[in-house]
This record gives sequence, structure tokens and C-alpha cells, in this order.
Amino acid sequence: MDPAASHLFGATMAGLVNSTTLPPIREEITLHPAPAAPDGSPAWTMADPARNLFFRINWPVFEILARWHEHKEERIVERILSETSLTVDAEDVQAVRRFLEINQLLRPVNAAATQRLTRIALTHQIRWFTWLLHHYLFFRVPLTHPDRLLTRTLHWVRPLLSRKWTLLMSFFALVTGFLLLRRWDLFQATLLNHLGPEGILSYGITLIGVKSVHELGHAYTAKHYGCRVPTMGVAFLVLFPMLYTDTTDAWKLPDKRHRLAIAFGGIRAELSLAILALLTWNLLPAGAGQEVAFWIATTSLATTLTINLSPFMRFDGYFLLSDWLDLPNLHERTFQLARWQLRAWLFGIDSPPPEPFPPRQHRFLVLFAWATWLYRLLLFLGIALLVYHFFIKSIGILLFLVEIIWFIFLPIWREVRAWPELHAQTRSRWRLPVLIGIGILILVTPWSTHIQAPAVLQGRSMLRIYVPEAAQLTRLSHFPAGRVTRGEELFALRTFDLHRQKQLANVRMGNAAWEISAAGLDTQWARRARIAQEERLRAATTLAGLENNEQRLILIAPFDGELVDRPPDLTTGTWLPIGFHLATLVDRSNLVVEAYVQEDDLTRLQTGSHGRFVPEVSEHPTIPVRLDTTQASTITELDDPLLVSVAGGPIPVRLQNRSLIPEGAWFRIRLAAESIPDWSPARLRGTLHLKAQPRSLLERWSRSALLVLVRELEM
Repeated sequence: MDPAASHLFGATMAGLVNSTTLPPIREEITLHPAPAAPDGSPAWTMADPARNLFFRINWPVFEILARWHEHKEERIVERILSETSLTVDAEDVQAVRRFLEINQLLRPVNAAATQRLTRIALTHQIRWFTWLLHHYLFFRVPLTHPDRLLTRTLHWVRPLLSRKWTLLMSFFALVTGFLLLRRWDLFQATLLNHLGPEGILSYGITLIGVKSVHELGHAYTAKHYGCRVPTMGVAFLVLFPMLYTDTTDAWKLPDKRHRLAIAFGGIRAELSLAILALLTWNLLPAGAGQEVAFWIATTSLATTLTINLSPFMRFDGYFLLSDWLDLPNLHERTFQLARWQLRAWLFGIDSPPPEPFPPRQHRFLVLFAWATWLYRLLLFLGIALLVYHFFIKSIGILLFLVEIIWFIFLPIWREVRAWPELHAQTRSRWRLPVLIGIGILILVTPWSTHIQAPAVLQGRSMLRIYVPEAAQLTRLSHFPAGRVTRGEELFALRTFDLHRQKQLANVRMGNAAWEISAAGLDTQWARRARIAQEERLRAATTLAGLENNEQRLILIAPFDGELVDRPPDLTTGTWLPIGFHLATLVDRSNLVVEAYVQEDDLTRLQTGSHGRFVPEVSEHPTIPVRLDTTQASTITELDDPLLVSVAGGPIPVRLQNRSLIPEGAWFRIRLAAESIPDWSPARLRGTLHLKAQPRSLLERWSRSALLVLVRELEM
């Protein structure tokens, strides 16, 4: 039999069956035309409807199965040799029989066959603990058999599967893209505002609805091309529920384009939903409808781009790539090829690859397998951290260890354990030790001699000037080149209420003074003189307080500096609201850099270390700096608008009780600028590059792991 056929049916099985009488194939097993093999030979798909399984077979296997009713392998071989141009022998027939037996495609005809099926069933039984380890991450619960309902309602949905609908959505996508570019800042701001706890809950509810549309897209596309949809249900991904649809019947379709359309059906439906929702968001006024449209649009785009299109897990992207390459079981086959390539490089073995591919396709499949391994490594690490933080402490630690050991450590250990068996085939015994030595050298060499940290350059003395209360601007001082000396008046303000209260206080003082002066003219006025004296004292006290408040509205420069960021349209006589930013006073003769470092980097710093501040605006030059002080305690709240993530900064924060709490442990350090550049902004964001104590990757990772362990044990 052709070597490709042996791959299609699994590994070569030991032991031949002595009897030449062949048992019958199960009556419900069917054959369907499939796309031609890479060499141009015909291929077929064998379907097992009872288990919803499909097997790709090649031409020699098809010819053997077409004559299986002869029940004698000698007769089958004789007919194939006489009726076709193929060359087969009894061994090929026995290989097909072993494949049928292992995959339970034969009908049991005696007690021995029944016992064999029983043994196979027992070998597939696993303990409940092992089943739980395999399935808590992802498992399915079938809920319904929707085939009849889908058939009855297909005529309503079929227009959405047409070419006209695709062209209409393409036009809407262009219009939506144009509108979105004009409102991109609003879109970003709205997205950031929805990332709080309430927004996350809304996204979770929206995700269930969006995924329902996604799965119905698969189901109706499959029905459109004549496939059966046996089940729909709920799939739990890390205990989060979402719909799933069984479209395995698509493997019967001989046209690859139809299978690709079914695999793309969910993404197509989700993209249509996202386009319509984005268009609605752009057209609707602010309100509940616009909010719902925004949730639907962002959820659809995020899940489609990050999950559904990914070929590294068994989602839509995987099946699209598998069908496009016409390589069923793509992951398993590429993993075997990548393991062979890895062993060939490490040991120089000369064994043939599991499958022959053209050189370009061979390199692509190997790189794809390695990219999948890296993606899954990062994914399982992320899931391990997720289950650790979202479950109670004891269960979280257990599930974290399960993820790390079962999904990361064990696959690596199985591969390493197989290496000693390759000793006899090894042609080069120096490659592996040299590579291990290079890896150890990379880990222990202190490569890292610098740290990078988000930072802000500003004057050592800096004052933001705001309107203390709603007032009218009465005087606006102008200074040449913005230079200000200490004690100079910057702005003068006046409030209407304060002016009116001063007038009333002056009137009360005048009345009291008149009454006191009239005390000698009349006995009645004399009796009121004492009361008038107290009234004048109260009015004078009130007036003094009002004058102090009036002085508070005259804003004076507390130090020498330069006045910047003053609104260009600011004029006298303008009424200003409380908190209005008038200007910023900066002492540019003495600049400092405030930077924020994490706990691991803080221990590597020494006072007096030198570095450079690199502004994020390329027009400004880099500035040499020197470390002055560090803040020993963790920053519990960060209010710098240039650095927080919600305002586009590099430090991730979360909103809690109207305060911005940094994610992780951050420490503030202050550095002095060693030269004074000619720069215009009051504050300039950038990155600090600072010399630090050398540290190797191994030391850094070990220290980070120990810090996390100590922190978690103390909780």
C-alpha cells in the first residue's frame, strides 16, 4: 500500500491476522468523494455516522474496500491486479483490515470480535480524576438536535449567505471605516470607559449573544451546502459558557470551497454583526442604543481577531488553514514533523521525515508547529494565572499546578525522555551538549546592565495655577518671554458675591459710625451707641476677612520661573469657572526627572547612577541624568495624567473609588538633569535609560519567582 495510506490510517500495527476470511464492514459506513491528493490521485472520505467520525482514504484503499464483499484477501488482490493499474498484495489488505478493526468499523461476527471490542472500550476508559484534568479546561454539553429546525428556517436566512449580502456588507464596511476614522478618538475613549467592572459584565453578556450568532452562522452555512447538523449545545471554556455547533458532516463535501465557506460561516456572521453595530454606533445619538451597539461591535471584533481567526487552537482559523492546505489533522501532523526536525538538528539522525513535503511547505509546517507550541505555552501559563487568581486560594494553587505540570511540563518531559532511545541513530554527539552549554551560558551571563522605566521631565519647582472659585478675571499681567520673578502678580480675580459683601460691610460700618457720632445729640441715640459700637466691630471684622479673601484672588508667583500653558484667548473681564487652568509656573533652571520602576528593578539601583532621559517626541534631544532619591514605599495611588494607562500612558492602572491604583508594585525615583536643554513643554513624557547592577536572566527569573512566592504566602 502507498506510504501515505498508512499515515492516513494511523501508525503501523504489530501482529497479523492469520485468517484470510475478512469480516464485513458495518452497514452504515459510507464513502464520499474527496479532493484529490497532492500527487493528483483520487481520494475519498469514509464516514461513520454513528460516531460522527470521518477518515480520508487514498486510491489503493478505496479499491480494496470496493471489493471487500469478496471476503477473501486473495480474491481482492487478484481482482485489483487484473482490473486496475495498481500493485497490491495480501499485506496491504491486512493493513486495511487492521485499520478497520482499530477504528471499530467492522461488524462483529463472533465472540472473539465482541471480546476485542470490549477490550478496546476498556482501554479507552479513564479514571474520573484523569477525565477531570483533561476536561475542566474545555468540555461540551449537547443540548438539542437542531437539524429539522434549521432546515425549516433556512429559506429565511439564505439571503444572508448570498453574494449580494457580501457586497452590501463590503460597502457598509467602507462607510463604517470612513466614519470610524473621523471619530477614532471618541471610540478609544469610549472603549477605555467600558473597561471597568460594570463594562466587563456587559461584555460578558454581549459575548454570549455574539457567539450565538457566530454558531448559527456555521449551522446555516452547513445546511446551505446540504450537510447535517446533528447537535448544538453549550461549550465551557475555562468554565465560561458559549454555544457550539457540530459541523463535522462538512468533511463529506468534495468541494474544498464549500468546506472553507462552512468554516468561515461563523466569522462571516460575526463580522457582519460588527459592521452593522459599528455603523449603528456612528449614526445613533448618545444613549442606551449607542451603548449596546458599541458593546456588540467591540465584542465581535475582539473575539474574531484574537480567537476565531487563530490557527494555533482548534477554532475556525485552524479548520480554515487545514482545509486550505488540504491537510486533515494539521496539528498532529505538523507536530510530528517538527519533532522530527528538532531531533534531526540535535542529534543529526538520518531517518526519513514522517511525511514528505516540498521544501517550502516543509519549512512552513515546521515553523507553524513551533509557533503553535509557543502560543500554547503562553496560553496555558495565562490560564494557570487566571484560575489561580479567580478561584479560592487552595483550589487556585491546585489548578495552577495542574496547568503547569499537565499541559507544559509533561509534554516537554515526554519528548526529553524519548531522546536516549535515539542514541543508536545519532551521527553527531556534540550538538546537544554544545547547545545545552550555550543555553546555560545565556542564562547565567549578566546581560542586563540597564533598566528602562516610564518617566516625566519637569522643573524641580513647578506650580499649576487654577481658579480657586468661580470669578471674573480683572487683571492679566504680561511678561517678556514669560519670565516671572518671585512676588510678581500673575492674575487678579474678582467674585461678584465678594464685591457685594464688601459693599454691605462698608454700609454697615458707615451706619454704625453715624449712630455713634449722633449719641451726644439725643438720649435715645446714646442708649444705642453701645450696640452700634459692637455692630461696627463686627462689620470691620467681616470686611477684613473679605479683604483677605480678595487678596487670595490675586495670584502671586511664589518663585522665579517661566509662565507657560496659558490659554491664548484669555482676556480680562472673562468669567471663569472653579478649577479652570490659568497657566503653569515652571523653574526651568533646575530640571528633574520623575520615573517609576518596579520592585525587581529597584534593588539594582544605586544613588548617583547615571543614565539618559529619552523624550517620546523625537524633536527633543536626550538629556543626561543622575539618580538622586528613591521612594522606599510602594505607590498606592497615581494621579499623573501623562503616565496612567487610562490616558494613554505606559503604567497600567485600575479605577477604584475614583482613584487610579497601579497594577503591581511601583516605586518613584527622582533624578537630576545634568544639562538644561531648550525645551518648550512644561512637562515632557519619555523613557528613562539608567545604569544598574548587572543581572542574569536566571537570577532575574528566580528572584521574580521568589518575590511572588513570598508575597502570596504572606497573604
